[in-house]
Amino acid sequence: MIKQLKQLTVGAILLLLPALLALAFGWHWNGQNNSVTAYPFYLFTQTVTRPWGILTSIILAAVLYRCTTSSLRNLGALLLLIVVVVWGGQGIKSLLKPYFAEPRPYVVALMEAMHQTPDDFYRHTKSARQQLVRQAETFWPTLPNWQQRHWQHETGYSFPSGHSFFVASWLLLFYSLLSIRKSWPVLIMVTLWAWAVMWSRMLLGMHWPRDLIASVLIAWAFTFIVLVVHNVLSQRRP
Repeated sequence: MIKQLKQLTVGAILLLLPALLALAFGWHWNGQNNSVTAYPFYLFTQTVTRPWGILTSIILAAVLYRCTTSSLRNLGALLLLIVVVVWGGQGIKSLLKPYFAEPRPYVVALMEAMHQTPDDFYRHTKSARQQLVRQAETFWPTLPNWQQRHWQHETGYSFPSGHSFFVASWLLLFYSLLSIRKSWPVLIMVTLWAWAVMWSRMLLGMHWPRDLIASVLIAWAFTFIVLVVHNVLSQRRP
C-alpha cells in the first residue's frame, strides 16, 4: 500500500504541473485569448466531453486491463474499481459545483463586457444562458464558432473541473496499478493526454487554475480511500 501511495502521489504531482505553471507565470484567460490555434486543445477536451468520454473510458479500461492482468477472473474487480473511482469522482464533482457556485472565466469576461454580473448569468435557465453566449461574438469578433458552441454546451459552474477530475481519476488509477519502471511508455502517453486536457480547460476559458488544482487533490484523496478499501476487501477474499 505504501508503494501504491507513493506512485499515486507522483501521478498527482505531475497532474498539478499545468495549473501550477499557469499560476507561476501569472497566466490567466481573458477575452483576448480566443484563437483558432487553440483548436487542437479543443479536440483533447472532446475526448472527455460526452459522448466521446465514454469511448475514451473504454479504450483506457482496455489498456489498463491489458497492462495489469490477462485473467478474466480479475476483470470484474478491475471494472468495479474503475467505475467507483472514475464515475464516483464525477458524482463528487456534480455535488460540489452548485455548492461553490463559482462562475467560469468566460462567463466573468462576457458579463463584464455586457456590464452585468456573473450572478445575472446564472439566474437564467440554461437555454437563456445559451442565448447570452451567442452574443459573445459581438464583443470578440475573432471568437471561433467551435469555441462558442462549446461555451453554449457548458454553461454551468466552474469549481471543480469535471474534465480535470476525469483525467485525474484515470491517470491516478494507471499510476497506482502499474509499475512505473515497467510501464513507463504507457504512463507517459496517459500523462501527456491528461496534461493536454487540463491545459485545454484553461485555454478555452472554462476553468481557473485553482479549479484544476482542487480537482486533482480531491481525486487523489478519493482514489486513495477507494484503493485502501479495495485492498482490504481483496485480502479478505478466499
